Amino acid sequence: MKSIWKNNIILFLSTLLFFGCSGTLRLNEFDLSKDYQVDGLLYQIDFSFVSINDSISSANIQINPNDLLFSKTQSGNYIARYSIGYKIFEVYNDKEPIDTATIHYSMQQIKKPKQKLHNINFVAPIGKNYIVKISLIDENRNFTTSKIKILRKKNARDRSYFEICSLKKSSNNRTVYQKDSFSLTPPNNFKQKIKVMTFSYKTTCAAKPYEVTHSHRIATIPDSTWMISNETQYSFPPLKNGYYHFVTDTRTQEGFSVFSVHPSFPKISSIKYANGALGYLLDKAEYANLLRNKNPKTSFENEWLKLAGNRTRAKNLIKAYYSEVSTANKLFTNNQPGWTTDRGMIYIIYGPPKIVYRYENSEIWIYGEENNLLSEEFEFQKIHSDISDHIYELKRNINFKISFNRMVKSWIEERGY
Repeated sequence: MKSIWKNNIILFLSTLLFFGCSGTLRLNEFDLSKDYQVDGLLYQIDFSFVSINDSISSANIQINPNDLLFSKTQSGNYIARYSIGYKIFEVYNDKEPIDTATIHYSMQQIKKPKQKLHNINFVAPIGKNYIVKISLIDENRNFTTSKIKILRKKNARDRSYFEICSLKKSSNNRTVYQKDSFSLTPPNNFKQKIKVMTFSYKTTCAAKPYEVTHSHRIATIPDSTWMISNETQYSFPPLKNGYYHFVTDTRTQEGFSVFSVHPSFPKISSIKYANGALGYLLDKAEYANLLRNKNPKTSFENEWLKLAGNRTRAKNLIKAYYSEVSTANKLFTNNQPGWTTDRGMIYIIYGPPKIVYRYENSEIWIYGEENNLLSEEFEFQKIHSDISDHIYELKRNINFKISFNRMVKSWIEERGY
């Protein structure tokens, strides 16, 4: 009897272990729709990478202390307790990260800065790119938010070996999105010449989801080009309407980009962009007439009056619409403003997706229930480019026409009150 009992226990534990392991989700099986939500608790978390050496990289993580909940302690002080965790994956299909950790912090309310910067080192051997998931956990609220970015580290000329930093003293911005002048610092003993190119941003809407003849094109002819070399640090002024692309290996043309954004970013900064973003609510002829009009402000007002029916509804619609445009800018800007991208278009008209899955070469957005025939599903193919890791093209389909036009109509009818 004892041996039978022992064998049953072993079989039970083995079964439990088997099902426990099989239940582990791969990175591409997690729903990432929270990354695109704007309602409820908003936590500002941004980060960039710098490779310290061929084995270790560092994540420069910036958070806003005002997002955290400060709770009163027995001593009468108000303390925020939070954690920052990271997971490093080689591919989206991985179940287990190659490195992971969680670091706990606390902050007194009377000493909190406007922005808090954390530097966290992790293992990432040179020779490949990595997928890095950074999570911020507000322990007082029991709330977690996370973001995923790509660490490029195939060789010592990759993006992570170059340090980017705003020259504005009050800013700790080390990301590829710069509002002010910024510096670029190559790795130690970097002797190669760097080609610098500038490109202008697109100022018109993306092709609509049912325009199947459209094909995605990335600009290849720069507005300007020059070479730099033999400096330990370079400085660059902000561009009015464009981005820098740095070619760090002129033989392979490998490099990375830094995107100049307006001080008002992510809000629309000009009547030209405001008119450009209006195209999703208009047909082709109306949109072409709007862009050709020599008095853009008057044409802007006239188009919104036609859409809304009266000035009160027009004001409400304008406020709602450009709020969505600003959010699309924040989420999807890369080599073009976020509102001009395919993902930005779908986000503006359909709103935040309910379910998002990301794979090595694509991203799937689902509106409605998964595996429901009445739900709408959009597939975005990733455009692999040195410019950005976040360029995606919608897989267009003529069948989207009814759905898109219905959403535009309902958007106009429901948002003006």
